[in-house]
Amino acid sequence: MKDESRLIFVSKNQQKIKEFKISRIKLFSSVTIFLLVVLAIGKFTLDYMVDFSVNNEMKRLERTNTVLESRLEEMKNKIQLLSGQINVITQKDDQLRTVLGLDAIDEDIRKVGIGGTRYDFDINDEVSGFNENISLSKQLTEVAKLEREINLELKSYQELLNTYNAKQDSMAYLPALRPVVKGVLSSDFGMRTHPILKYRRYHEGVDISAPRGTPVYATADGIVRFAGRNGGYGNVVYLNHHYGFETRYGHLNKFVVRNGQIVKRGEKIGEIGSTGLSNAPHLHYEVRYNGQPVDPKNYYFDDQILNERVVAGTMSSK
Repeated sequence: MKDESRLIFVSKNQQKIKEFKISRIKLFSSVTIFLLVVLAIGKFTLDYMVDFSVNNEMKRLERTNTVLESRLEEMKNKIQLLSGQINVITQKDDQLRTVLGLDAIDEDIRKVGIGGTRYDFDINDEVSGFNENISLSKQLTEVAKLEREINLELKSYQELLNTYNAKQDSMAYLPALRPVVKGVLSSDFGMRTHPILKYRRYHEGVDISAPRGTPVYATADGIVRFAGRNGGYGNVVYLNHHYGFETRYGHLNKFVVRNGQIVKRGEKIGEIGSTGLSNAPHLHYEVRYNGQPVDPKNYYFDDQILNERVVAGTMSSK
């Protein structure tokens, strides 16, 4: 029949001959099924190889991302540490400017800073596999901000150095030393409720608490205007300094200077006590400029090591 096909198989020695008859439809169907099976196997094999490759790549990327996340977190912590250190430097810069009679740097200028590297790209999409709380672009922005702040501080310190060199002779008369090396600020400058009188009034200095007998030091070179007992101050020492500054040291247990005596910065002038209008051992310390009380913290450096070195230097020079 015309719609049939014959398959003839002859043995090698031609002794056996086998003949199969198959319709063309069946032959076509068989070939089609065979090809479909081959294609299916091929597709399965290809999919498996692709999945295997993709899974390996994903695992590699995950390992890489884990390392990068760790490094970014480390970078973030270092940036926070640097930021805190710059804040401390900024506070000392403000103190130095007050001492040297320079205007404080405007807060808006501090936020902007000077110069620095600019990053105009956002790579969040490239690191989208990272923990969403870690943004590399944000860290780069913080780095650029810190760089600008450092540049500003460098410029400011150059200005401070130039001013200091110009005013070097007068610096010894500025009350830049903490009067008590070790002590706790127990009451600040400004309005407060008086601890004994129990009503609000202006506190014209700061109170520094320390054990009775703790040494009290002159905060600048000067002359003893008064050393004695004076009302609520109890035992008190007034020091006159040049350029309109005067310092007062109240509630002393005792004083070791006399009227008219010349004292140097870091020289002991008395000891902590609780004389006068006081309910516990502490020093009442005032700074007056042209007769008006000003915040002493704007002048002294709250740095124990620095204060100890100044005091030690004064004692060794005697």
